[in-house]
Amino acid sequence: MKTEILSYLMQHTDEDTSGEQLATRYQVSRNAVWKVIKQLQAEGYLIESQHRRGYRYLGTKNLSAEQIAVHLQHSLQVQVFQTIDSTNKLAKQLATENPSRPLAIIANQQTAGYGRYGRQYYSPKDTGVYISLLLPMANKNVTSGLLTTGAAVAVVKIFESLYHVKLQIKWVNDLIYENGKIAGIMTEGITDFETGSLSYVIVGIGINLTTSNFPIEMQAKAGSLNLQDLDRNLLVARLIDEMYQVLMGELTPALLAYYREHSLVIGHEIVLDQRGKLIQGRVVDIDNQGALVVATTTGVQIFNGGEITKVKLLDGEYHG
Repeated sequence: MKTEILSYLMQHTDEDTSGEQLATRYQVSRNAVWKVIKQLQAEGYLIESQHRRGYRYLGTKNLSAEQIAVHLQHSLQVQVFQTIDSTNKLAKQLATENPSRPLAIIANQQTAGYGRYGRQYYSPKDTGVYISLLLPMANKNVTSGLLTTGAAVAVVKIFESLYHVKLQIKWVNDLIYENGKIAGIMTEGITDFETGSLSYVIVGIGINLTTSNFPIEMQAKAGSLNLQDLDRNLLVARLIDEMYQVLMGELTPALLAYYREHSLVIGHEIVLDQRGKLIQGRVVDIDNQGALVVATTTGVQIFNGGEITKVKLLDGEYHG
């Protein structure tokens, strides 16, 4: 009954529901309804209770697979962990079971989260969301650059539509807000050993919603959205839906145009680190494969990989 009452309230957030309505609907006493509401409130669900008006669901402080599933429009399996070593690591393990259905793994905290080149990804509890999507990719011909590009566009769109927050994208996988990195996206592919074709892709993303107190080595680069009192379950569901739609559909020129519009680097001087080899130049474009097009002293060059370590902006330099 607790799950059913919670589900009903979540689907009627625009109106008050009286205890009498719930008692009649589930054929229990009003006192039993009151006890269920108290249990839900104690578990972190934000349920407003007003005399003579009833109850209204306002959100929750906790991540919940059930609540995320209620908001989802696409059919994905959802797993939620309060603490896990790494969502991407678990996704890799589950890929060995050859799942046919897309899977979303969400964590409140990671103890061994990682980003590109195996770097540690700071993932403290309660202040962010950490998501990995495991997507079957058999017979789908895409490049890793476009997958990361598509995921970045999906995330930026959701924050603009839900919270009117405008993010910038630092090629290829960092999302920037007020000169601080608030999210990182990493794409990993799993190939079929016999055919050599791509069988699954894992898209991992970590987002700093209210994160602060960063480690000293991160303080100059990391940032936070400072979005307080939001429903993380609704946010996660919207992110999953948008990323799924983008990544499992066609990565169209319109998506790349959106990516370019939100680029932090196009038109600016940058330093690109290609595993120790530093390349300086001006970013001319992001091409239709998600590659970086750079005008250097030796001519225009195209880069599919590497890391931008410095961007010379009009109001100074961004390092990160």
